[in-house]
Amino acid sequence: MFTAALSFDANGKRIVSKYESISQLYPQLSPTSESSQWRGYTTDKNLQHPCKRDCVEQQPMTCYYYMVVHYDDTMSDICKRYLQSKYRFKLNGREYIDSFKLEELEATTIDDCKYADGLESSIMVVNGKLPGQSIEVCYGDTIVADIINSMHETTTIHWHGIHQKSTPHMDGVPHVTQYPIEPGQAFRYRFEVDHGGTNWWHSHTDHQRAFGLAGPLIVRQPNKMNPHSHLYDFDMSEHVIMIQDWVHNFDESIAENILINGRGRNMKKDTKSKPTLYATFTVIRGGRYRFRVIFNGVSNCPVSMSIDNHDLIVIASDGNDIEPVEVQKIMFHGAERFDFVLHANQDVANYWIRIKGYSFCARNQLHQEAVLHYQDADGRALDTHTLSYAYEAPGVMLNELGDDVGGNSDESISLVTLNARHIESGAFLPSPSLTYYTSMNAFELRGSGETGFRFQMDDITFSMPKLSFLQTRNLGIGQFFCNRTQQASLGFNCQKRHCKCSNVIHVPAHKNVEFVISSKSNTPHPIHLHGYTFRVLGMGVLGEKRIAQIEEIDRRTPLPRRSGRSAPLKDSVQVPAYGYTIIQFNSNSPGYWMFHCHISPHSENGMAAVVRVGEDIEMQMCPVSNCGLCSSVT
Repeated sequence: MFTAALSFDANGKRIVSKYESISQLYPQLSPTSESSQWRGYTTDKNLQHPCKRDCVEQQPMTCYYYMVVHYDDTMSDICKRYLQSKYRFKLNGREYIDSFKLEELEATTIDDCKYADGLESSIMVVNGKLPGQSIEVCYGDTIVADIINSMHETTTIHWHGIHQKSTPHMDGVPHVTQYPIEPGQAFRYRFEVDHGGTNWWHSHTDHQRAFGLAGPLIVRQPNKMNPHSHLYDFDMSEHVIMIQDWVHNFDESIAENILINGRGRNMKKDTKSKPTLYATFTVIRGGRYRFRVIFNGVSNCPVSMSIDNHDLIVIASDGNDIEPVEVQKIMFHGAERFDFVLHANQDVANYWIRIKGYSFCARNQLHQEAVLHYQDADGRALDTHTLSYAYEAPGVMLNELGDDVGGNSDESISLVTLNARHIESGAFLPSPSLTYYTSMNAFELRGSGETGFRFQMDDITFSMPKLSFLQTRNLGIGQFFCNRTQQASLGFNCQKRHCKCSNVIHVPAHKNVEFVISSKSNTPHPIHLHGYTFRVLGMGVLGEKRIAQIEEIDRRTPLPRRSGRSAPLKDSVQVPAYGYTIIQFNSNSPGYWMFHCHISPHSENGMAAVVRVGEDIEMQMCPVSNCGLCSSVT
């Protein structure tokens, strides 16, 4: 059995945390000749995992992780020790917790406090951590992860950014690539790490990632394979940042705060505030640091990030290297990741890392901060006078809301103008064999006694099947599929009636495929395609009156598309309000791949589809010994 952390209250009294209680119920699987070779299998959980290492070519490891999914709480009794007077200080009438004093505490005691924004709330976590544990491996490693579901609801884990080309049954989407993990059951994910860079893992069931079921998945490469290794001196776990719009007590309807690495100031009105505990990121003056930032955006809340007095040299997005570009602000849409290099060339002091929320987060003026701390600076010397939603960081923004292919300006750099370091062979990007036009829409129901909102792709509300597509593909599952063409053949006009079914878009295998994705609503939508990295060829805004005619417009006068072979590579990208985004990829991985808006209330209520690549006979078979439940624990 893995040993759980020992926790104590402010008086040194032993407290049994929820994770410790749960972990005692689920023993580690019995050793086998195979598992004895896995790195991390017998390692004490409090020690660094052996797969977190300097990567060496042709020396892959099999990396084992034991992940117990369980309910927990923020601000539990374990957190009360944080409130001792020796850790608290006041600035301008507000009270804060000295995180550096806490580090001294954590150096001798493994803590299990999820402080969050200082409010008590029910959450879901893995192994007692918020955010979830960081998995750090090398490209080409094999990950073996036993997921133990101790909750009283189903779950799955999606490995966001991993292509799963050889193991599509490990993608983690319930009823598409696997059956959900039932309460009390376990599932073993086993797959080769086939995509490098800053990725992440998260639950793909209901809104569970909104409540804490998410964590980093960092894939490094040997320096000789890293085109940016000369730009920085340090690539440290301590500089992985996970941003999340935050909700309380399993109410995902609207974000009430933003957290940075699970910490931040309380923004909820009419609540008694606890002292603020900020996330801190330490640098040494003169050093050049690679920061990896992941946005677990749950609601309709894109965010911008800036660091006072520092430039951000952006070198990668969604795990894909780009030609470096210098900005002062980055806009993140749901599921996006950006890596940047920060040169610690300012005076020794503390500087605010600022996160500002837009769209729905603007309603409550949500913003959050963390601290960039220069070593030897006074940890309590914080200038709090500019901490307000009205503050607008100066400088150039990358990937802003409503990003347009129209070009860059003095204040903005368009995502589409970025250049990937991985360039397609040949003189030009291959022309697509097929172009698919697909739309996203969210609208309020009015009349006929209906209320609320409807969320759709191709005017269809996606309905999750009861059978799993990949597992039952040879059992006639196709009879339950629908799509826009199929509905029209039945005489259904989905713009006038409510079409609700399992929307499956069939794409032939091994073709260069183009998707023109439009948003027919007054809000942007971050779109994510599982199983692939795609080129972003175009992005723009047509307006409310023209967006419905996008296919006709594009066929008559083609929409702008960049022609270069170095168009940026992404797996998640915004589709502007009343606008479009054009992507292209080679459909070289047959399977059933989820294609959805990454705003959780949108996708879970129907703004999704499945891209079926190839014929069933072309898809990878699922090894019985490694594609089921229960075999991972006894």
